[in-house]
Amino acid sequence: MDNRVVIVGRPNVGKSSLFNRIVGRRKTIVEDVPGVTRDAVEAKADWKGKEFVIVDTGGLLPKAEDDILRSIKETIEREIGRADLILFVVDGREGPTPLDQEIAKALYPIKEKVLLVVNKVDTPKEESSVYEFYSLGFERVFPISAVHGRGVGDLLDEVVSRLGRERVSLKYEGIRISFVGRPNVGKSSLINAILKEERVIVSPVAGTTRDAVEIPFSWKGREFVLVDTAGVRRPSRVRYGVEFFSVGRTIRAVEDSDVVCLMIDASEGVTRQDKRLGGLIERRFRGCVIVANKMDLCAYTEAEVESFIRRELFFLDYAPVAFTVATEGKGVESVLEKSILVYQDFSRVHKTSFVNRAVAKILKEKPPPHHKGKEVKVYYAFQESSRPPTIVLITNEPEGWKESYRRFFIRRLRDLLNLRHTPVKLVLRGRD
Repeated sequence: MDNRVVIVGRPNVGKSSLFNRIVGRRKTIVEDVPGVTRDAVEAKADWKGKEFVIVDTGGLLPKAEDDILRSIKETIEREIGRADLILFVVDGREGPTPLDQEIAKALYPIKEKVLLVVNKVDTPKEESSVYEFYSLGFERVFPISAVHGRGVGDLLDEVVSRLGRERVSLKYEGIRISFVGRPNVGKSSLINAILKEERVIVSPVAGTTRDAVEIPFSWKGREFVLVDTAGVRRPSRVRYGVEFFSVGRTIRAVEDSDVVCLMIDASEGVTRQDKRLGGLIERRFRGCVIVANKMDLCAYTEAEVESFIRRELFFLDYAPVAFTVATEGKGVESVLEKSILVYQDFSRVHKTSFVNRAVAKILKEKPPPHHKGKEVKVYYAFQESSRPPTIVLITNEPEGWKESYRRFFIRRLRDLLNLRHTPVKLVLRGRD
């Protein structure tokens, strides 16, 4: 038993609100709009000392006709097959609907795994409406208010009473790689190609991914966490609501990453929004692999595409470039190989003596310009941390380092410290 609890139900009954309540933080986006959750999102939870994995799923539509709804249905069916316990969530205000009845029929063969959760029962007066849900055929019915927390404790008591005692792990250790880019550049397709399974939902409709979806993965003896993020449009097009919070999740995914794969549509070239996302990666000092996807639709050679990328994204000069056709699985191993290369530099640590020799060599080649008539000196240097490599210089004039000289100094420092595939964070401090 893996202690895996899966939340299912039709759209907009409060599944994500219940998930967030159980996890204890806002991990999935909640909005009063059907279909906000699309990919399965999972997290570790515990109640009264017992751990379990809780999985939030998209709204279940048994007669799904379009590609996204069909993919949601397939995702949920896969999760149900792996579940030790299922929380079937319905809306207490609306009463049983025909769609609830269809879902109940689908779950009935495994009814011993199912707890029926009647959500939006906010007051004791509303509990009288719960009895009509017994018609769905499940023995244990729990009235709750996921938003207010009412009844959730009783539900969790029943959940943990049915689960094993073993500790659970999501195995979220390893190189953390986030895939970011504009909508519909192929982020989800690339992750599915890496995993060699349809793990995240793919559709030609832009904006299919809403939450940042984390997936543990092993390759050639190495552990990874792959993070699929929502496509980010230019700010003027982002409306407050689901998309606004999706962008926030994407930014946080970048900040939490070891390596960010900036995906670009090779057939369209580097756009202004690609540059904005590249600037975000640079300002957060994240490792980066630039992925030129859809090379099958591009009229130029790889060398020509890389030359254009280097010209337009010159500030990411440390980022290697990978070329892919995600829908055909071409180039996906190159993305992982280059990500490992970046991570090795990103996490490297140097001895203080080695750092000081490199700094002395740069200062001898080209000392910093004078500041207010005074010579700018460096007394000593050391590496303060890694991920990213952070080099501290103790200097007499921290304010005297001009931006152009800082850029030159960092480039040379990367060369001499053999950190060619990672940003280097330079910190200037006075002797105090």
